[in-house]
Amino acid sequence: MPIRHLGYACVNMTLGETKPSSNRVFTDRTLRMDGFSIRRASELALKNAKDLVRVMEWNAANDIHFFRVGSGVLPFMDHPDLGYGLSELPDAEAIGFALGRAGKIARDNDIRLSMHPGPYTCLGSPLDDVVSKSIKCLLMHSIIGDLLGTDADFAINIHMGGTYGDKTSTARRWIKAYVSLPDPVRCRITLENDDKVSMWSIRDLMEVYDGCGVPIVIDTHHHSLHNGGDELMEAASMAFSTWSTHRIPKIHYSESRPDAMPQAHSDWVMKRIPELCHDRQYDVMIEAKMKEKALMRYRSTVPASSSLQGV
Repeated sequence: MPIRHLGYACVNMTLGETKPSSNRVFTDRTLRMDGFSIRRASELALKNAKDLVRVMEWNAANDIHFFRVGSGVLPFMDHPDLGYGLSELPDAEAIGFALGRAGKIARDNDIRLSMHPGPYTCLGSPLDDVVSKSIKCLLMHSIIGDLLGTDADFAINIHMGGTYGDKTSTARRWIKAYVSLPDPVRCRITLENDDKVSMWSIRDLMEVYDGCGVPIVIDTHHHSLHNGGDELMEAASMAFSTWSTHRIPKIHYSESRPDAMPQAHSDWVMKRIPELCHDRQYDVMIEAKMKEKALMRYRSTVPASSSLQGV
C-alpha cells in the first residue's frame, strides 16, 4: 500500500493528561498581550521546546513517524509589534538546544515533521501589511524548522487565504509574494485546498502551481466539500504530480463531525483512509480531534496484511 506514515497534529492528548498537572505536556504555552515581556516569552518558549522533546520521545516509542509541530512554540515571535529575534530571548541557547534535541529524535527515528500556520497567512492579499505579516509568520515557522535541524522535507503548509473577488489576480499576487521569499523558506512551503465552494479547489491551485511550482497538499475532507468538478482520485493525481520525484507527498485526512457543520472535524476516524495512489508512497496527516488517540485507534483496525509502516 502506498501510504507510508500516519501522523497527527500538534497536541499529544495522552501526555497532556499526565498527572499531576504540573507534569502535563504542552507545546503552545502563551500569554496575554498586556502581560507580554521578553523574559516571560522566553520562559514559555523554553517550556514549549522541552515538552516538544517529550512528545517526540513518545512518538518514537509508539512507532509514529509523522507529526505536525504546533505554531505556538515561540509565543508572539511573529507578532507585528511584539515580535522579537531568537537572540533577544534570555533562554535562547537552551531553547535552541531543546529544539535541536527534538529534531534529532525525529531524524534518528525517521519521524517526518511539518507545521501549519493559521488562516491569517495570506500571501495573496491585496493589502501590503497583511502580506508583510504573512511573510513574518512564514519566516518564524522556517526558523523553527532550522532549529529542529530539518530540510525542505519540513513542510510549512498554508492556504491561499481568500479569493478577494478575483482568483486570477489573487493567484498573481500570491505567486509574486511566494517567489520573493528566501530560498530556505520558499522550498518548505506547500499549498492546501479549501472546504468552501467559493474558495480554492485542487484544480484552482494547479494554476498557482503552474506559475511557481509550489507543491500541493490535498485535504480529502475539504475536497469532499469543494471538489472543483474533479473526482477524488483525479484531484489526488494532480496534487501528487506537483511533488518532485525525490519528495514524499503528504495529504490531510479527516471526517465530518456528526451533528455539526460539515466542515467540522470528527473526533475519530471511522472510515478506512482511501488509497489515492497505486505507484507512489505518501504520508497521511490525520486531523481528528482526538489527535494521537484517533491515530492509535485507527491503526489498530488496519488489517495485519497491510504494508503500512508503523502498524
